[in-house]
Amino acid sequence: MEALNELEVTLLNNLTTKYPLLKPHLEHLKVTERKLNKDSVIVTLAYSDFNGDFEDINALFSNGENIEVKGLKEGLSYVIDVSDGEITSIEFNTYNEKWNGKFDDYKVVKPE
Repeated sequence: MEALNELEVTLLNNLTTKYPLLKPHLEHLKVTERKLNKDSVIVTLAYSDFNGDFEDINALFSNGENIEVKGLKEGLSYVIDVSDGEITSIEFNTYNEKWNGKFDDYKVVKPE
């Protein structure tokens, strides 16, 4: 398992603004897989050394931000999956553009 990257941490912190009960979960999340498809990346998450409770939260969360990434005309959208109180994945999608799955140069742009 590997650590979350900076962008993933930023988006998960945004999630906990809406769902504060999930804040204690963040320090225990690790990436088990980053699966690249032609126009998306699915980041599968798992818990490490978590002894807390899983609250009754089910959500597909996106704050409406667009993630501008070098090399993509339209950037990325994302959704974070929370099932039975467990943060399970983050899915990043392009707007029908091929993408190498790299977050080298990005900027999160809030909706107007």
